[in-house]
Amino acid sequence: MSLRATVVFGVFAVGFAAIGQEPKKDEPKKEEKKQVDRHAKKRPKELPCDIHRINVRNGDANETWMVLIGLLDGKPYEVFCGLAGNIEAPKKHKSGMLVKNGKRDGNATYNLVIPVGNDDELVFKDVAELFDNPTQGAFSRTISLALRHEVPIQYVVEQLQKDKHSDMFSFAKTISRVLKGYIKDGTTVAGRKCQSCGSDNLVYQEGCMTCVSCGNSKCG
Repeated sequence: MSLRATVVFGVFAVGFAAIGQEPKKDEPKKEEKKQVDRHAKKRPKELPCDIHRINVRNGDANETWMVLIGLLDGKPYEVFCGLAGNIEAPKKHKSGMLVKNGKRDGNATYNLVIPVGNDDELVFKDVAELFDNPTQGAFSRTISLALRHEVPIQYVVEQLQKDKHSDMFSFAKTISRVLKGYIKDGTTVAGRKCQSCGSDNLVYQEGCMTCVSCGNSKCG
């Protein structure tokens, strides 16, 4: 993971913390508005999750990673990720349950439960420990923090894609491709222009940026 990518996340975290701050004294105020604090929705003990497998480039080698997207009210709420080989779950299983347990060394632990058949299940205890990836774990916790406080997912995706020195198989950009699939169709793309016609009338369709003016579409 590049230092540059870490800096991107630092800027993102600072920007997130600044949401809702009042304007400076020398700035004109159009109208008085009450400041609204963003509080994370309380997490239930169990959350359904989607299971994704992605390829991440590590030097000259490609590695298969597992990404768990915990869902609250049908929307991404938290992210866990790590090498897929550390959790030996059959590839045919695309969903499971993330169960919150007691704390260990001051940190909450989570089990991944995957139903097998009608009355059996696979249980992987403390998935964060199983993944054992402190650098990428810090990234996923930052993403989870934003999602829990309802930062629009398209903004999270756009921040992940801003590391211009990483290729499409870097960790950050690969995670962004997974999260793109959860952006609601028709959501406006901010601050981008169509590479084909120059229009700024772009929306997300099936996770891809699509130009409403000319129909050009870009994925990845």
